[in-house]
Amino acid sequence: MLNSNSLLQIQDAHEENFWPSFSDVMMVILMTFLLVTVSVLLSNTRLLQDLRSNIAAKDQARQVAATTLKENATLEEQLDYYRQQLNSTETELLRSQALAEQTQASLRSTQSELKQAKSLATTQASTLAARATQLSSLQQNLNAATTTTERLQTELKETKAAQEAETTQLRNALQQAQTDLTQTKADNAEQASTLTSLRLQIEENRKELASLEGEYSQLDEKYQKLLKPSRSAKGKTVVEVMYTRNGYSLRKPGDASYQTVSSSELNTALSDLKLNHGNNLYVKIVIPSNSGLSYNQAWAFTRDTLAKYDYYYQEDNSVTAPAEEE
Repeated sequence: MLNSNSLLQIQDAHEENFWPSFSDVMMVILMTFLLVTVSVLLSNTRLLQDLRSNIAAKDQARQVAATTLKENATLEEQLDYYRQQLNSTETELLRSQALAEQTQASLRSTQSELKQAKSLATTQASTLAARATQLSSLQQNLNAATTTTERLQTELKETKAAQEAETTQLRNALQQAQTDLTQTKADNAEQASTLTSLRLQIEENRKELASLEGEYSQLDEKYQKLLKPSRSAKGKTVVEVMYTRNGYSLRKPGDASYQTVSSSELNTALSDLKLNHGNNLYVKIVIPSNSGLSYNQAWAFTRDTLAKYDYYYQEDNSVTAPAEEE
């Protein structure tokens, strides 16, 4: 960061560089204006002197010629001479007019250049005024920056002091925390040992409880089966399902013969019967001796079908029904 002395030195350097340049520009403009003015005056003066000399010489020559002609020439010669003199005078007059027009053109050109110089001077003055305004703005910004720098330096000192105090406090707290952590680790090690012993004991108790619950469930299941009446088709709506390797056959209540159905049709029909008859539906599974099925296939089909549709297994929830195929 720049301190206030450096900023003031920079400001003085800017002012020293600005005002000499402004003086130089104004001096160049003034010198240009003076040179143009002097050049125009000298040119006009020289033209006027030449014109006056020509007029005086012409008058003198005219007088000499007139005297000579009066003395030596006849009237005709005098007339011719006057004619020639008139032509010569007209020619000189035209030349003088052309010279005057050229002088006026030069004067107009000089006036135009003078206007351009004045316009340039005005533009330069506006630019210098704008630069002066900009310099004033920079001075204000510089003063504001100086004030801000001093304030920031003060705040930085205060922040450093607060950080040093906070660092000391944190170091003390860290030492205390390290001491507490060492003590806590020792306590945790002792508690972990005790917790491990308790977990082992709880696990053993859980295993013993699970064994007792299993034995109780088996005894309760056997007891419930002893109390529950056996499965019977008496008073029930009987539907017969025949299963072979070739497929499924179904005989609904009231039908005289079996009807060959697919797996989805079988499930749909049994679902409709279950919906209509509920816990009064008795499902009879028929597995012919020549079905071509293995024991596991026949048992799995029987178990799953009864668990899903038969009244006995709907009342007895000990048999879990498999999920229906979509």
